[in-house]
Amino acid sequence: MKLNKHTILGILLLAFFVQLIIITYNYATGFIEVSGVLNFLARLAFGTAFSFVYALILIFFDILLVNKLDTIFKLPEKLIPRIPSELILTVLLGAAIGSISAIINEALIQYKDGLIKNLINNSLITAVINIIIVSVIEAISWFNRNRKSLLTAERLEKENSQIRFETLKNQLSPHFLFNSLNVLSSLIKKDTDKAQIFLDEFASVYRYTLDVIEKPVVELREELDFAKSFLFLQKIRFENAIDLEINVDVSMLKCLVPPLTVQTLIENAFKHNKASSDNPLKIKIYTESNFLIFVNNLQPKINNTGSKGIGLSNLNKRYELLSKTLPQYSVTEKEYIAKIPIIKPE
Repeated sequence: MKLNKHTILGILLLAFFVQLIIITYNYATGFIEVSGVLNFLARLAFGTAFSFVYALILIFFDILLVNKLDTIFKLPEKLIPRIPSELILTVLLGAAIGSISAIINEALIQYKDGLIKNLINNSLITAVINIIIVSVIEAISWFNRNRKSLLTAERLEKENSQIRFETLKNQLSPHFLFNSLNVLSSLIKKDTDKAQIFLDEFASVYRYTLDVIEKPVVELREELDFAKSFLFLQKIRFENAIDLEINVDVSMLKCLVPPLTVQTLIENAFKHNKASSDNPLKIKIYTESNFLIFVNNLQPKINNTGSKGIGLSNLNKRYELLSKTLPQYSVTEKEYIAKIPIIKPE
């Protein structure tokens, strides 16, 4: 939560109306004397200014406190240890600011009944008020978190629907099916054993696509198994014009990535590069820190018409909803490099 202009304006208006009520009540009960309209307005202006600054400082430090506690005691996992910690710190903060306020008041107007008594009263009153203020801040933060979660879920579902449509369209396209069935038909005539393996891998690719298409994330292990199956089909189709090297840290295999991430990168490599047995398309997949690194050598197609980049665009959009870290893409003289963030399971 942040202290924005709407909050500041609200504090100012609240300070004005509180002082208006207090001064009017004190005058009506004879607690104070008001010599005229100008004196009333002067008291109101001074009281409003003092209350506004007082409340602004208090709420500013309260927001800092709540934001800091959000990083130390994340909700809802650490609710139990957070409650007493927040209560103690809220009381201490309120008492400290109440004491400072009493000292400033003493310097400006001097209390008739002495500083000590008012110091204790101000500390206790401000501590109680601060508990209420922090409770309100927490309620607002809770509401904002829930609303943000709902909006994120809705956006993610919308993006995933688009991604599912694009992925299924690509996988079930007549062009892809025709090429795969053409290869299978050729293998049946030449090598039935290899044809059976091709058919198994072909089924595996479709099975995986249909299984994960509804999921926001999958384990990296599943993605790599799928990548091997998908690249096996491509190797048969392009007559071993692909070199694949996978070197992934075993400890990262249970981490998460959006489904069909690796396939998106592989298809991107094929769209823009030539592949032949003399000049194979070399693909390296490995982990580095909290990233999955995908590298392919550059062998640009002569008549490359390019693409709309829907796959990578969808991948970026999914990461915007899943992680604070986004994919990074770069091109050197010889290689295309994609750095894909790996999401740690909670």
